[in-house]
Amino acid sequence: MRFHWVFATALMLPSVWVLSCGASHSSSSFGDDEGGSGSGSDSGDPGFSSSGNTGTFTSPDGALVRIPLKGDCRGGHYTGTFTGLYTSVLTAVGVPIPVAGNVSLDLDQEGSADTTCHPAGELPVPCNQVFTLKNGTITGTADGLFPYYCVMTGTLDCQSKVLDEGWIQCTYCAGLIVDGEGGSPAYCIGGSTDGAAGIGGRFAGPLTAEYDVSSYSFVNGYWNGAEALAGNNGMMPGPDGGSVWNYLSDSGLYLGPGDFGGSGTWNGTWVVDQ
Repeated sequence: MRFHWVFATALMLPSVWVLSCGASHSSSSFGDDEGGSGSGSDSGDPGFSSSGNTGTFTSPDGALVRIPLKGDCRGGHYTGTFTGLYTSVLTAVGVPIPVAGNVSLDLDQEGSADTTCHPAGELPVPCNQVFTLKNGTITGTADGLFPYYCVMTGTLDCQSKVLDEGWIQCTYCAGLIVDGEGGSPAYCIGGSTDGAAGIGGRFAGPLTAEYDVSSYSFVNGYWNGAEALAGNNGMMPGPDGGSVWNYLSDSGLYLGPGDFGGSGTWNGTWVVDQ
């Protein structure tokens, strides 16, 4: 648990699909013999064959899809930066102010090349191509004064080199903030995190990025968060049952009232193996 204390006289706050993974079913595997063949059985799972550093997936219609067996992404600990602009219910007339912070996350490889993971709505892929984002946090200040804390989640698809289902849930405070533990949200000391209470607020939204295998880095990262989505985890409808995108600004500008949030960029680079 970590505490941040700041004094302020007024607050000017600065600034899918689900991927599930598991071991391969007995009906779908990578062969170990010289021919390296595997095939589906009564479960209906399609088969694979492998040789060298590549494998071949046989789709239900008989088409062959080549896939790499060697993962190009790297598991371990990553650090980076988080920047952007934010408007809050506590910000005078919705003026955007700067947000700056530090990114910290771990990438866990879900398995080896001879097991298969099953992204929903996609072909099975070797589990060494799938990485789960864990222990992801963003810590920083808004306008250099007001602390905030975010929990990051998502899954890296190493074949497409993109972050899937990336999401942030953030808390900001006018004074003392207690960082979340075990992925739980942070909270403000002294009252509700409802902005109307004069203590702080919360926001949530999507986190996107590409992955550069030459530098083991998340690049071209973008975030967009809205207070209307606070508490949403990205895998359920928005507050009124609609898409979460109905509550996000295409331009990244939030004008309020009742329309507060922010957007910006982020990055992360591998620093050490776990």
